[in-house]
Amino acid sequence: SGNGGSQFETQDLSPHFLRQPFESVHTKQVACTACWRQNDGLRAEMRSLWAALLGAALRTDAFESCAEARRYYKADALAEEARRLRAGRANVSRPLRFLHVPKNAGTTIQRLLPDARPRTTVVDGRTCGKCIKVGGPCACSLWHVPPRYLPQPSPYADHDTFCVARDPVDRVLSQWRMEGAHRSACLVMRERLTHRCGAAMSDCHLWPQHEYVWDAAGRRTCAHVLAFDDLSDQFRRLMRAAGRDDVTLPPVTSRRSALHHGAAAPETDLSANVTLMIRCAYKLDECLLRGRDIFEECARLDLTIDGWTRACDRSAGRKRRCRVHCRKRGTASARERLHKIS
Repeated sequence: SGNGGSQFETQDLSPHFLRQPFESVHTKQVACTACWRQNDGLRAEMRSLWAALLGAALRTDAFESCAEARRYYKADALAEEARRLRAGRANVSRPLRFLHVPKNAGTTIQRLLPDARPRTTVVDGRTCGKCIKVGGPCACSLWHVPPRYLPQPSPYADHDTFCVARDPVDRVLSQWRMEGAHRSACLVMRERLTHRCGAAMSDCHLWPQHEYVWDAAGRRTCAHVLAFDDLSDQFRRLMRAAGRDDVTLPPVTSRRSALHHGAAAPETDLSANVTLMIRCAYKLDECLLRGRDIFEECARLDLTIDGWTRACDRSAGRKRRCRVHCRKRGTASARERLHKIS
């Protein structure tokens, strides 16, 4: 696991190999077998790949059902903690440290609490801020890495941590908007399968949220989980419990913030099938953080690369037809509306 293993394991295990059944680890092995002896760098990458496979085989977050996952992680405690927070009874007994789940208003919170996030750690005797590898060969910024993959002692030790959880579809759409909406949200998701970094692409912006809240052994690593949909109120209550009445979230006013936070026009072109596929790619987030059991629905979907390719092609064809009809009616498409926001 990320907490109890050696430093090599902490840096190089790649959990997305197990979590996403459509990722082509075997394909990489077959393609590299004939040539791996000819290149020292390739041999090192193959060793890392085999270590990732071994680590994946020992992982415990492949569950038969949502109920099994919720029991393992004791996820029912989140609802009671939310009730205590709303009642003004949140327990903050140590200094707060912010655990940044990417695309969940993290930059805004970091600007309010600049000293509440870790910035560097020590790996192999050197201090660095972007050297923790959680996606094969790819490193992410320290503050974007789930605590389960950090070297010990953890920069979150001896602190009460807090983080923000968000609807997985809204989170993907936020990434899509950040990239400029030059391709579909469906293709953003498909790239997680084909990109060499997997879910660690774009500095771990699409990494599963539940891995920030629990480690692989089911222990909590985020003590206070705030809901993105009610963030302003919950953040204010948590700051009050920590004796920081002076800190409140600012309103969303800029166009950039609106695009990131979802206050702008939504991506109305997402089909119901693609929306469900996105949720299924994050079915443990849906189960553990939102209490939605979609395991049976996901079992009926084709979540392979071919399945995503077909879904994206169908979605693109539907959008092309919509653009033609929209022009005939004189109405703006979703993308046009998005870029007209001021």
